[in-house]
Amino acid sequence: MNEKKKKSFLSHFIAIGFGTGLNLVLGLITTPIITRIVDPEENGQFSIFQMYSSIAVMVLCLGLDQALVRYYYEHDENDYKRALLYKCILLPIMFSIILGFIFILGIKFGIIHFEFNLFLSLLLCFFTLIQLLYRFSLLLVRLAYQSKLFSELSILHKLVYIIVAIPLLLSHQSFYLFILIMALMISSAVCLLISVIAQREIWNPIGVNGSACDIAQKELYRYGFPFILSMGITTVFQALDKIALNHYCTYADVGVYSSTITLVNIFAILQTTFNMLWSPMAIEHYKKNKEDRSFYQKGNQVITVVMFAAGFSLIFCKDVFAILLGEKYRAAAYILPFLIFHPIMYTISETTVTGIAFMKKSKMQILIAATACITNFVGNTLLVPKYGCQGAAISTGVSYIVFFSMRTLISNRYFYVDWKLKKFYFLTAIAVCYSFYNTFVRFNYLSIVGYALCMISMVILYKNTIVWMAVYGYKIIKDFIQRRIKQEEKQ
Repeated sequence: MNEKKKKSFLSHFIAIGFGTGLNLVLGLITTPIITRIVDPEENGQFSIFQMYSSIAVMVLCLGLDQALVRYYYEHDENDYKRALLYKCILLPIMFSIILGFIFILGIKFGIIHFEFNLFLSLLLCFFTLIQLLYRFSLLLVRLAYQSKLFSELSILHKLVYIIVAIPLLLSHQSFYLFILIMALMISSAVCLLISVIAQREIWNPIGVNGSACDIAQKELYRYGFPFILSMGITTVFQALDKIALNHYCTYADVGVYSSTITLVNIFAILQTTFNMLWSPMAIEHYKKNKEDRSFYQKGNQVITVVMFAAGFSLIFCKDVFAILLGEKYRAAAYILPFLIFHPIMYTISETTVTGIAFMKKSKMQILIAATACITNFVGNTLLVPKYGCQGAAISTGVSYIVFFSMRTLISNRYFYVDWKLKKFYFLTAIAVCYSFYNTFVRFNYLSIVGYALCMISMVILYKNTIVWMAVYGYKIIKDFIQRRIKQEEKQ
């Protein structure tokens, strides 16, 4: 990593991290209020609503969101980027409207049987279209490295949701599901509008010249379409735990499980910040220096230390966080430990999967997603009927380890990087043991001993990386202080 790249990455990381961190604080303050008002059953229905929308968006994007990321840096001109955007977005919009219309007609005339009524289904279609457009608009913000805007949108989304939802929940004794859905739709629509206005030069449809983008529509489809299946399978894979709980258990179980996920979202300050920046930076770095592997190695080692340290700490404090949700949600403490493997494995795999994107082997994403999905399906089928939410969490955690492994091994076939996998899997094995203990045993002195052993093991395994992080962090703070002193002297 050259110095310019380091500083660039750090500045973007801090900018996005601040917004994500404030967003997290807002969530930690308001989530306990909502969980004390809304019963687990309605909270579960709300979670299922969001799940269906997420699956639909991933499929309806047709993989062209990934094509936008892959080809965005081919040219710097705005005309090129505008033409590329509309080549990527028009087909998903058309599909979303047409399929939504067919879906609503199918429900109205009894052809399609769906668990939500016609009105909620109509809201689902509108929300899905909003989310699809918002996905592309956020991608543009990411790709342009508009870290401050991304941070502001993250905060605004949460604030609008809170401003709409909490007063209505407190003033009404019913319609909680409808209130939560409308708050979510309004917050997403407001952020979509602001992000489009901020990127109006790219979004302006007037005078779009398709020839300004020299990437053929066929090439975009060829790169993007495999993601229809892979991203669709991945989204189903990510939702299988809720689907299994919805099938074998109740909406209340889904509600408790989903609320536990909000605790795991403490990782958001790390996962979202890193993931938003890493993919475009890695592709840009590859374009400029195809033989340099050190950039990816350093990024991988640093995020491994950060994510595992946060994961161990979250498990250690699980009972404290679960208390925040209220009496009806106390079971969250025993669900949380294995759910940490979702953000840990997904975030770290973003560094190791780069070879697939570099070599345009997007079809391999199908194999990766299918393997993880099958693992999660088998795990949920075996564990959820017996262990309920805890079984779903274990299945999810194991399947994400498989997901990381498949991404890493396949990517290394096309673009080899020494990821130091032996020590990574050793640390993962320690994390699995600690998670198992805390899934079935109440907090006691062994939980403290286990936490200490986990952290010591991580320090021993990654001591060089931790020393580098400490030295580099010291330099950054020192440089910042010196700049402030010079500025004050000039004044």
